[in-house]
Amino acid sequence: GPRHSKEASMAKLFAGDTAMWVTERAIQVLGGYGYTKEFPVERFFRDAKITQIYEGTQEVQRIVIARALK
Repeated sequence: GPRHSKEASMAKLFAGDTAMWVTERAIQVLGGYGYTKEFPVERFFRDAKITQIYEGTQEVQRIVIARALK
């Protein structure tokens, strides 16, 4: 079938950026408690960050999208 590299990169970029945006806001709301292991947002933040890195950084995803749009 056809390759969907652009669409996959767009989805990964959006998901990673959105997860980081949400967890950063949650940590801001919780203040210092957001960094303690007593609150699950600390793990969510780490998971969101690894989502941005795993299988290509956000910059790599942007390059894939840009090349596909040429």
